[in-house]
Amino acid sequence: MKDYTAMDILLAREERVEFQNTLLEKYKLPMLCLRVNYPGVIKDNETSRGISNILKAEIEDKFDTQIVYKCYKVTAEGPILILIIDNIAEEIKKYSIYVEQNHLLGRCVDIDVYNVDGTGISRTYLGYKPRKCFICEDMAQNCVRSRKHSMEQVINYIEEQYKKFNNINI
Repeated sequence: MKDYTAMDILLAREERVEFQNTLLEKYKLPMLCLRVNYPGVIKDNETSRGISNILKAEIEDKFDTQIVYKCYKVTAEGPILILIIDNIAEEIKKYSIYVEQNHLLGRCVDIDVYNVDGTGISRTYLGYKPRKCFICEDMAQNCVRSRKHSMEQVINYIEEQYKKFNNINI
């Protein structure tokens, strides 16, 4: 596991977006991208890898035979799962929202779904409410923008959820 800088994260994000656009152009099918919401510049660690592997297995199990392309790699952004899925983008997004809302580790990740043309499918587009902060239940966007919670609070929440999951599944 490497130490990265903020610039490394920005460059990795740019490379990922370019890669995603290439995949969308090539396959002309919806895409799912899973990333762990781990704050700070050290996004690659045992917890983020563990969370991504657990949810990767859940998602791959759900879409099993519909997965046309799979890429799992660790970059400065942390662990990233990208899937091209032969299914309706809205159905993929509904399942991703289900995971984010109902799986013990679901609030620790962002699962983005893109239409064939690269347009992101939002929760609100499908009639769902915006995500809530896992610490205070305010709208997550508000807390992120205002930096309402310390990095330590967010990391503690993520670490605790991961420990809970592992204790339940022993």
